[in-house]
Amino acid sequence: MVEYEYEASSLKKVDIDDNPEAVYSGHKPQSGDVVAVRISEVNESYRDLDLEGGELVELEKGDVVLGVLGNRSGVKGYIGEVPEQLEKDDLLDFLGSGGIFGSYVSGAKELDEPCRAEFLGYLSKDGNILNTLDFGIDHAEEVRSDAEIVAVVASRMDAGKTTLASNLIERLSDHYEVASVKFTGSARERDRLEMLEAGSVASLDFVDAGLPSTVEDRDLVVSAAKGVLNRIHQEHDVDVVVAEFGAGLISNYRVKEVLSDLDVRERVSSVSAATLDVSGAYGLKNILEDMDYQLDFVSGPITDTTVGRETVETDLGVPALNAFYQDQMDEAFEIISEQLDTEIQ
Repeated sequence: MVEYEYEASSLKKVDIDDNPEAVYSGHKPQSGDVVAVRISEVNESYRDLDLEGGELVELEKGDVVLGVLGNRSGVKGYIGEVPEQLEKDDLLDFLGSGGIFGSYVSGAKELDEPCRAEFLGYLSKDGNILNTLDFGIDHAEEVRSDAEIVAVVASRMDAGKTTLASNLIERLSDHYEVASVKFTGSARERDRLEMLEAGSVASLDFVDAGLPSTVEDRDLVVSAAKGVLNRIHQEHDVDVVVAEFGAGLISNYRVKEVLSDLDVRERVSSVSAATLDVSGAYGLKNILEDMDYQLDFVSGPITDTTVGRETVETDLGVPALNAFYQDQMDEAFEIISEQLDTEIQ
């Protein structure tokens, strides 16, 4: 049995007993395997653990945590992967705030090396090792929902996607029945909850479909996205789904792959993007056009100044709208509503 302090948000769908059993031999590590670890080294610059419900706690040496094996591969933050093998007392690295552990490969200079943790064992039930995929929403080969998708993409992580998506939800929900999803990224409850609080009637993400992150096989990520859409359709009658695509449009998180899927593509009515600079906006516009998408407007830090906004609008011919200004988000609503087939209520 394992006594533990914290259960990470990546395990929100997993049915864990009050006194879980841990085993540690004879198993090849897999993404999604539920693990117990004891924190042995703390990195002061990256130690926040995201719990179900969005609460953040700071990891301390000696804390026993239930988390998940998974992959991360972004241009900012940590890069790491599921280890090839794992035995009791081996060391794992804390790769993501949602409780993702694995083998550290590299990371952003400002973060230093990640927190380290002793592997205490895989959690098991009735002789079977627990894996998040076994508890997630059913994946799907086709989308059964007719709801229109309002997509929000970005040039990289931490570019303002969730802020933009939440502001769009706030305005759209005054006139449409709106749900929200996060199709790609790395496990973290706060983004999904922020969109829920903005006014969406339901909010799901890839973690609900059993994925710790979307640094996974293309077909697995796409089928998870479709499963999430179908679950919302099954439980709610919505007009619009605001879809945040975590990480960058060009990344290992399968953003382009989900957007390129024909079943998803035919439901996308609007695409907006968050970016930090003009070069990012230029790249996003051109990549989306290569994918036969139109970029409706640009947001993010590039729109914080008049120079940034004017440069985007003059050089790219695309509206530049800041998510923190009500009048500019009102304009964003008008642009999106013109793209939607559903009539304003």
